[in-house]
Amino acid sequence: MANMKMRDVKVGEAIMYNNEIWVIFDRHEQTRGNLRTYWQVKLKHLERGNVVEQRFSPDDNVEKIMLNRQEYEYLYKDGDMFVVMDPKTFEQTFVSETLVPEAQRGFMVPNMKLSLLKIEERVVQVELPLVIEVDVIDAPEGARGDTATSVTKLATIETGAEVRVPGHIRKGDKIKIRTEDGEFRGRVGQ
Repeated sequence: MANMKMRDVKVGEAIMYNNEIWVIFDRHEQTRGNLRTYWQVKLKHLERGNVVEQRFSPDDNVEKIMLNRQEYEYLYKDGDMFVVMDPKTFEQTFVSETLVPEAQRGFMVPNMKLSLLKIEERVVQVELPLVIEVDVIDAPEGARGDTATSVTKLATIETGAEVRVPGHIRKGDKIKIRTEDGEFRGRVGQ
């Protein structure tokens, strides 16, 4: 942990703010007329996942937290724990499901690569890839000729989660989903 000026902290780094650990999600410098320059910063809470906006002076001192990001492979779920494996050592680790944002838990596909964020040896957050490829296991048939508007429907993916997809997606298709919000990103192979 090191003290530094807010102007020296970069997006993706973690800081201590109000006695909690936050990751800098976005920041930009603003100057209004004759007023002093300030940093408008979006902070993401490391454990809860909520995002807040805060204004800092470039000269504000903040405590930078050293995060260790390590790549793992998701294996399976065991109760309220996710089992992940270090691909280098093949060591398996149990991680609480609460470290994965609730909206993303339905996108945990076996054998997917993910990152564990650690402070010392304590896992504080699990980061999924931004986009994943999944199989559609169930999708209702669209109404024939219903192409005048952008028709969407709910489809079930291999993890059991439901996502909104365009009407042309069928059972057995492989699709891309954004893990942040479950948004359909396209069909694989197109």
